[in-house]
Amino acid sequence: MTKSIVFISDFFLEQGITGGAEAFNDELIKMLVQKLYDVERINSNLFEPSMVSDDHFYIVANFMNLPEISKTALLDMSYIILEHDHKYVSTNDPSKFVNMIAPVKHIINKRFFTGAIAIFCQSKIHSEVLQKNLLLDTVVNVGCNLWSEDRLQMLESLIGTEKTKKNVILYSNNKNKGMPYAIDYCNRNNIEFELIQPCAYKEFIKQLAQSERVFFFPQWLESFNRVVIEARILGCKVTSNKLIGATSEPWFRQHKGKSLLQFIRSKREEICQKFVSAIEGKELEFIDPLPIPKISIITSLYKGGKYIEHFMSEVIRQTVFDKCELIILDANSPDGEVEIIKRYMEKYDNIIYERLNTTPTVQETMNLAIKKSTGEFLTLWNLDDTRAYAALEVMSKYLSVDPSVDLVYAESCQTNKENETLESNSSQGNLYEHSHLDFSKENMIKCLPGPLPMWQRSMTNKIGLFDESLKYAGDWDMWLRCVDEGFKFKRIPYVLGLYYMNPEGLSTSSKNSGERFEEEKRIFNKYKHVFGEKMFDSFKGYFNG
Repeated sequence: MTKSIVFISDFFLEQGITGGAEAFNDELIKMLVQKLYDVERINSNLFEPSMVSDDHFYIVANFMNLPEISKTALLDMSYIILEHDHKYVSTNDPSKFVNMIAPVKHIINKRFFTGAIAIFCQSKIHSEVLQKNLLLDTVVNVGCNLWSEDRLQMLESLIGTEKTKKNVILYSNNKNKGMPYAIDYCNRNNIEFELIQPCAYKEFIKQLAQSERVFFFPQWLESFNRVVIEARILGCKVTSNKLIGATSEPWFRQHKGKSLLQFIRSKREEICQKFVSAIEGKELEFIDPLPIPKISIITSLYKGGKYIEHFMSEVIRQTVFDKCELIILDANSPDGEVEIIKRYMEKYDNIIYERLNTTPTVQETMNLAIKKSTGEFLTLWNLDDTRAYAALEVMSKYLSVDPSVDLVYAESCQTNKENETLESNSSQGNLYEHSHLDFSKENMIKCLPGPLPMWQRSMTNKIGLFDESLKYAGDWDMWLRCVDEGFKFKRIPYVLGLYYMNPEGLSTSSKNSGERFEEEKRIFNKYKHVFGEKMFDSFKGYFNG
């Protein structure tokens, strides 16, 4: 125990803020002090970069008031986040979004959460929702909350109290606690009720113990919710909704009354020990990592001699390459790339290479590869492009957690130099024109997925393969066909790729520009109903002028 602990939070219990978060924080600090740690409490608005030191371990709880410059300074330090109230979502409530997955524009503090050694959540649903939104595998579910022994004894003394109040609603001006909704529920169902007015904790618990049933309808996802546990210990029945984190725990329905109180008491040391493990650098028990389904990487090869070594060395560095199959179809290329590919095949048994006796079109080659593939997810990877080493991992996680999305795409920087890496390139941050736009039917006037699409095989099963009558814009046609059938795409707002504007490329060379333009024109007119009248009118001068 060589490092002292700095505990950062917006408020502390001794400052008169008596919320559940402050109660948890206060009890955790006291338990750490009992274990002989030196714990310094600092309000988040007062924490400055100059306070950062390698001699400290940092626990960051509520941090609404923590300056951005201080968050950045902490990134180089050892810290954990004790998550309260969904500080990763701009609304502080993921429950208002479909599947509790916030649109990317509502995700906040991603960098700060990513930099933490671990993120401690308070319930099963709390941890799972955070993980789905941040796509991190460093989430710990403590599975409970902390009460002081004094409060547990107070609760214990009130078990069995006579029920003199039939139905109660907790009075609160906090709109998220849902008092008006509880009142409305009772009125609609002709249920008479009393309000428990704000009061000191001891008096509140006494009134709660006298209550037969509590009506409580929170309006956001509660990380845990102590009141429901206290009510259950005191023998109250609870009528509520599905936004209470505590009820997602498997133990919740197994215990009530004194059994529940004893369970809560027994969890105290277990919870504290999880924090001690993080502080001491010991192994932590994270919740199950996000699943990565098998990914099929589809690559069409023709005249790729000057790109193949770079391509192979980059693709095998993907963080989830062991969960991929790389399918390379050689369209009778004259460059002898196979010798380089064989070297990699000797090391990796998930590389599938086949040389064709003819030179089919790109669309035909991709279709052949798709038919050979076995992955649940599919992605196209052009030989002359490259990707961030975590690109496939990030994209597959985005696609895995949101069942409403059929295809994801990411932003790419654009370069004019061949065989560069995303880490070292000459793009100067210039983005590929198409993929920086969010998905919508109107924005599909551009081929949004660009060089970085990843999609569900189920979409291909329903929509069919690439149109083999097309030579240049088969991908644009394919994605428009999918959108026309109601499939949904999602943009990942991060640069995950490097697009090489190849002067010799099929879709970029000046030699093919006339024929390519005529093909794009046909597609433009074919999918007028997808873009909409306004977007069609904006571009018809270009295509039909």
